Amino acid sequence: MARPAKVQFNSDDDNAEFPFDPGMQIELEMEDTCCVTGEPVEFSFCRFPDYKNATIMVMSKSAMLAHLCAGDSIAKFKEVLVQRHGAEVLAEHYTDPKRVTSDG
Repeated sequence: MARPAKVQFNSDDDNAEFPFDPGMQIELEMEDTCCVTGEPVEFSFCRFPDYKNATIMVMSKSAMLAHLCAGDSIAKFKEVLVQRHGAEVLAEHYTDPKRVTSDG
């Protein structure tokens, strides 16, 4: 059995190596219906993770075009997450700007 790779940190952040641990990663299943309209979706280009359900939410072509043109596709996905799991789900989600911290 191979030993895990060691993380090397250099003074330049661009040169940092991050190991991949397959034991810590999970593959999310693609949902087969639009999270907005509920219609079946065979192909999708607009996706967002729902870690609580261990799925990838998708939008139908019409919903995707409408929300991408409006510039609110991420907000719509977050709205669906709140409908599914309650407002506290945003505090747990990695894209929540309130979770981003800075040193300044």
